[in-house]
Amino acid sequence: MPELIAFVLLLAITAYSTAGGVDFGAGIWDLLAGPSERGRRARALIDHAMAPVWEVNNVWLVLAIVLCWTGFPLLFQVVFAGLYPLFTFALIGLILRGAFFAFRHIADQPRAHRLADLVFGVSSVLTPFFFAASLGAIASGRLVPFSPMSIAFGLVSVAATAFSGASFLVGDARRYGAEELVGYFRRRAVAAALVLIAVGTVALVTIGLQAPGLLRSMLTGKGLPFALVTMVLTPTVVFLLWRGVYRWYRVLTVAAVGSLVFAWAFAQSPYLVPGQLTIDQAIAPPGAQVLLLIVSAVLLLVIAPAMGLLYYLDQKGALESTEG
Repeated sequence: MPELIAFVLLLAITAYSTAGGVDFGAGIWDLLAGPSERGRRARALIDHAMAPVWEVNNVWLVLAIVLCWTGFPLLFQVVFAGLYPLFTFALIGLILRGAFFAFRHIADQPRAHRLADLVFGVSSVLTPFFFAASLGAIASGRLVPFSPMSIAFGLVSVAATAFSGASFLVGDARRYGAEELVGYFRRRAVAAALVLIAVGTVALVTIGLQAPGLLRSMLTGKGLPFALVTMVLTPTVVFLLWRGVYRWYRVLTVAAVGSLVFAWAFAQSPYLVPGQLTIDQAIAPPGAQVLLLIVSAVLLLVIAPAMGLLYYLDQKGALESTEG
């Protein structure tokens, strides 16, 4: 049962990393769009594409936090006590991102609108960086907020979110018939994927220096299948987009980023904090485990179909406003 709860926690983290990562990635490209006419069109597309679903992915973050403090209270205590600066920066970024995404829709003055755009974009970079940096600090086993591994994980996260955001924006541009922006985001998806490969390689070297046991498990142990999936699928998406083959590329993007998270988690299992805390040591009492699994099952039965329907309707354009 402890392993099952840990797996559900991993699923929640992965769902937030993939679905939420698409939104963060769109915010990164919003920041980099620039003041040109094409940049304004790209920013308008990003705004339009994000509007129906931009906050819903925080459901997975809330679920992950609840699972952590209820299912693994000792982990929650140790991690949040040691890494509170990273989580503080991440949550501040999350709040500012949401607030200024809303503010820019009501900003009357160009200067206020530019400020809202800037805060929204910068927060879209910092939030995934600090969330992933906390995972890097955990993976190192040292729980030091700012370390080579925490920085490496943060940079990989920013590259991965930029990659997934651009990949999905290619689909949004095609859906709205914005042919010029299809090429615009296709080139950015390819560039982000190449950066992800480069940064990921540097991250592996960093892991090898800081946590050699984790690297061995990632390349020869439990994490190997998932690491291989990421290594194969990321260039595959690059090839499809470069050749203009618009089939399966978004699914493969999600699988590539999700497998990256799985590679880290399985590589360090059965440890929650390598060398310090295992799943069995951190798990809540048996009664709490049973109740947590029941509540989680009910929540997933309600949340997963509802969110699946929301994404389906959004991709079909059924949520488009009929006004104006």
